[in-house]
Amino acid sequence: MAEVFRFDTEFQRKIIKLALDDDAFCQQVSRHVQAEHFESDALRWAWQQVQRELSSGNAPTLMVLRNRVRDVNPVLQPRYQALITAIEQDVIREEAFIRRTLAEWVQRAVFVGAFQESRRLFNMGQVDQAVTLMRQETTKAARVTFEAPDREFFFEEFLDRQRVRRRIAKQEWDYTHPTGIVAVDQVLDGGLSRGELGVWIADSKGGKSLFLVHLAAFTSRTTQKPVLFIVLEGSRFQVSNRIESLISRTLYRDVKRGDIDPATFRELMEEYAQLKGLLVVRGMADSWSYTVADIRAELEELKALKGWRPDQIVVDYGDLLRSQQKGVSEEQHQRDAFGDLKVLSTQDRGYSVWTASQARRPWSGKKEIPKDSIIWGKPVLKPRDVADSYNKVRRADFIGSINQDKEDKAKKMARLWLAMYRDNPAEVYCEVKQDLDRMVFADLLDKSNRPDRPEAIAEREQEKKMKAANPNLKVVD
Repeated sequence: MAEVFRFDTEFQRKIIKLALDDDAFCQQVSRHVQAEHFESDALRWAWQQVQRELSSGNAPTLMVLRNRVRDVNPVLQPRYQALITAIEQDVIREEAFIRRTLAEWVQRAVFVGAFQESRRLFNMGQVDQAVTLMRQETTKAARVTFEAPDREFFFEEFLDRQRVRRRIAKQEWDYTHPTGIVAVDQVLDGGLSRGELGVWIADSKGGKSLFLVHLAAFTSRTTQKPVLFIVLEGSRFQVSNRIESLISRTLYRDVKRGDIDPATFRELMEEYAQLKGLLVVRGMADSWSYTVADIRAELEELKALKGWRPDQIVVDYGDLLRSQQKGVSEEQHQRDAFGDLKVLSTQDRGYSVWTASQARRPWSGKKEIPKDSIIWGKPVLKPRDVADSYNKVRRADFIGSINQDKEDKAKKMARLWLAMYRDNPAEVYCEVKQDLDRMVFADLLDKSNRPDRPEAIAEREQEKKMKAANPNLKVVD
């Protein structure tokens, strides 16, 4: 390959790191990148060991490199061992950039090689052969990509699947993001996982945005995972005010005026110092034409500027995204947008993606509400009640609804209907606290839900029950 490597040693080292982490990437890159492309003898040696394992039908690992370094000249061993340690400690935040940039280099190299050979054929008078070669190689170059295909040879890859399952089980906290609502997390097997899209359905002004704010705040504060919050309606500053009200437990109207008492202000400063880099709020409400491609562009920009990558993406809300196609119906816009969100959830080793959708009342104007929509004496929204078309949310991994009537609002509560998860009916009902004054959406049973300190509420409720059962009982702190 005529093209020389135009990458620094860090980039070259991370190519090896990514190849050791991703078998599919390793197979693809090894077809185009040779040991002589690397800058130092240590990097060349490491890539030779990778190719040696591949040629033997084995998956290269760091353990293989550690064992092989013993056979190296003792003078070189310290430097090679230092490289192995650096590869092991590398944290790749620029994976998409590495894949894309390396693919562009290969495409360029394939084209240059084809151009030189076709020019040679042309100068020899073999015009047809030169044209055919150039066409074939140009097509080949355009197809070069280092994105792993979603494919497996099922029976042969049983051991690989087990290895992945065990790794995920050990790192479940990294892959799964709880919501702080006990019943929801039970349905989700602990929380929404990377590669999954969750959709909440609600009436207009029915708590969609508030619940999405809760989910973003809970993930970034309680699980300490980075979150990107996309604002498609209203202002970014309004969303920030809501998050501030939720975290500080200060009335929303006071937060809007900047009226936060000194003690709370100090607590916020201390907590925020520990939470740096865990929440990005991005406003995209200045036009009605944003697509998932714009969210993708934001992810790329955050990686390029800050090396920052979220584990969770919250989109408020999905109905406002547009299709990347032109001249389609409103239903098609929404259907494509939700489909694109699902695709986004699987990219870059996965994001958990939360969004919401407007509901329609299918019984509007009818005398009777469908019997299966009545849960504990009150109607709940079901997936079929999503506005425009169910097709737009059919690819979601989880679908639930937020329900509230006048009585619920007076009691500052909401009713959740957890309809389905991974194509399996869940059909779980639960009630939660919803306080619009302090932007709180809280499960009273979950002691880890810091935004509303439900453990204190639960203890007070228990005290009331004990006193009701025994009026003479004295509760001692």
